[in-house]
Formats: sequence, C-alpha cells, structure tokens
Amino acid sequence: MKSRHVTQIGLVGVLLAALASDRTLGASGQQSQQLIPRAVLKLIIDHPALAGYFHPEVAGRVPLVISDHLLASGVTPTKFGQPVRILSDREVGSQPHLRFQRFEIEGSRAKTMVEYKVEGVEAVFTLESSSAGWWKVLDAKVAEH
Repeated sequence: MKSRHVTQIGLVGVLLAALASDRTLGASGQQSQQLIPRAVLKLIIDHPALAGYFHPEVAGRVPLVISDHLLASGVTPTKFGQPVRILSDREVGSQPHLRFQRFEIEGSRAKTMVEYKVEGVEAVFTLESSSAGWWKVLDAKVAEH
C-alpha cells in the first residue's frame, strides 16, 4: 500500500512538472516569448527610424508612454529629457503609447516588432548581441498603415 501511495505522489509530481514546463514551452517545444531587455528598449526609442513619429511638440506625447507588454524589468530610460512612463496595457488605455508586439531571439540575433498606433506605424528591428552582452541594431524597417 505504501509503494502505491508513493507512486501516485510521484505521478502527481510528474504531471505538475509537465504543466509547469508547458507554461514555458510553446507547442513546438521552444521556449516561450522572451522579454525585451531595457538596453534594447533604449536602442529602439532612440533609433532614427522612429524619431519622426514621436512628435514631442504635440500635447500628451511627453513623457513617452510605453506598454510593459514583453518588457523585462530594469532601468527606465529617458526620452525628451524625462523618464519614459511604463504602464500596463490596462493603465495605458487609449493614450498614445509604444507597444512591443513580438521579441524573438535566435542565437546572437533578435527581431522585435513595435507599434505606435497613434501614428499608425509598425517597426521591425533586427538586433545583434555581442559576446559581452551589448546589443546593437542591425536593421530597422517602418511601415505606415
């Protein structure tokens, strides 16, 4: 009887471990969505490809608001001389904000897609990480909708 009880507990443990791993693995078995390091966030908001869309002269655009969707925790960068405001999707509501849609890492390269709905733009950035962990933008493409 004792060994059957241990077997059932062992099975429960295996099932719980499987459920936990299912939260971190996608259907293909790959790791789930990566979080965007704050260093990458800084590169994106300072990149010339988006500069013409932020319009700091327009009321309500400074400080720059960014959704926390996919963002890793860390140091909050500044833009236009003020710290950016990082808010949850619920808090952001309809105010102008930048939102990351996707961030995928493959080896030392990453691709991220960001949207700025108030200006009707989506941008795709290709980045590369050095062996020391420093990121740089290799390519940026902006599409207007």
